[in-house]
Amino acid sequence: MKFKYSRAHKPSAPIIKVTLLTKSGEHEIELIVDTGFSGGILIPFSLYLKLGFTLFEVPSKYYGVLPIGIQIPLHTALARIMIGDIVLKVHIHSHPLLNKQLAGREVLNKMKILLNGPAEELEIIK
Repeated sequence: MKFKYSRAHKPSAPIIKVTLLTKSGEHEIELIVDTGFSGGILIPFSLYLKLGFTLFEVPSKYYGVLPIGIQIPLHTALARIMIGDIVLKVHIHSHPLLNKQLAGREVLNKMKILLNGPAEELEIIK
């Protein structure tokens, strides 16, 4: 399964398309691959609320670090996601101050991924 890099970023960025499997149905989103993010998936808080993740938050505490070094507590829920025919259970993180959509190492480390920079393509290898 292959995904073209997003050219909306400079330089272009590897992305994956993920389907969030929720009680209210399936919701497809595009995530930037971020190996510097140790969590599962980060989504904007408006989407987190819309999909009802606040009803299923885990008791464990997770924190994000802003670029200025300040730690902020993250809202975190467990959810199933689908990437092609791969189904994974991962943590979904969010905070009202964060507006990014990222796939972190919790997701990435469960797959074999090839980043082909010259071709601007990410491939998930089975």
